[in-house]
Amino acid sequence: MSTRLRSLVVAGVLFMAAPFANAQTPASAFPTKPITMVVAFGTGTGSDILARLLSPHLGKFLGTAVIVENRPGAGGVIGTEMVARAAPDGYTLTLGSTSSLGTTPLINPAAKYSVRDFAFVAGLAKTDYVFITANTPDTPKTLQELVSRLKAKPGSFGSAGIMTITHLTSEVLLYRAGLQATHVPYKGSGQVVAEVMGGHVMFAAESPAATLAMVKGGKLRALATTGAKRIPTLPDVPTVAESGFPGFNVVAWWGLAAPAGTPPDVIKRLGDAVAKAMAVPEVSAQLRNMEIEPMLLAPAEFTEFIRKDVPFWTDFIRASNLKFAP
Repeated sequence: MSTRLRSLVVAGVLFMAAPFANAQTPASAFPTKPITMVVAFGTGTGSDILARLLSPHLGKFLGTAVIVENRPGAGGVIGTEMVARAAPDGYTLTLGSTSSLGTTPLINPAAKYSVRDFAFVAGLAKTDYVFITANTPDTPKTLQELVSRLKAKPGSFGSAGIMTITHLTSEVLLYRAGLQATHVPYKGSGQVVAEVMGGHVMFAAESPAATLAMVKGGKLRALATTGAKRIPTLPDVPTVAESGFPGFNVVAWWGLAAPAGTPPDVIKRLGDAVAKAMAVPEVSAQLRNMEIEPMLLAPAEFTEFIRKDVPFWTDFIRASNLKFAP
């Protein structure tokens, strides 16, 4: 074989092998550069706080910087859609939530993505909600009494915004009870709590983090919690399921997701690093201080969790005929 022919053969073999070598590079060498963790909401939100708590520890176990980037707008659509359309190489992730990954694409016509556009890396945390009223002599003392009053005379309820989980949680209760009430959206949990305490709305569903101090201080009355079990910081407050609505279980959750098509080995590498980061005592302690419960789920477990949670919201939204009204 001539020298020229031998060179052509070698070049051809290398050319054919190159795509396979490149396809393996992201998984085998990952990560080789900083990772961006997109938060689709502003600073100070639950997603943002969790991302900034997790990112330095995650970076340590991955051996690279993990940069938190806030991309708020359109109720979480802008940042989440950015990640859905990013290169599936593990370098662009979203710290998503029940709303950004679960309910928003079901409700908001502006959301041009769905759960099928993501590969799920890890479940991180969850929180129940608390149905609250003002703690005054004339307000309902129990969830059953609230339901009875709403049956006699429809009232109003507050939320942290249209189609937020705080809004939808109250709508689930109203639907289960066959009731209607006027929804009054506010700009955040602080306003909701203040309006409930002032008697401007009859009730609301809010997070323990936003309500616990006021409940303990006697300014709010906790009627029921929305998860499957009572929460440790409010052990005397029954669940909604215990209060006449069997099977009621509504929680907010947070998790890490990558664009669909991200190599399984990369997902596993990320998931393993998340597990180590979540095991850092400081992380779990700070979460519990914020009334947030760690919910570590491996990639396959988190994927299964999503497959069960999203159909619940899909069925509810269809059955209740809720419409997005910005």
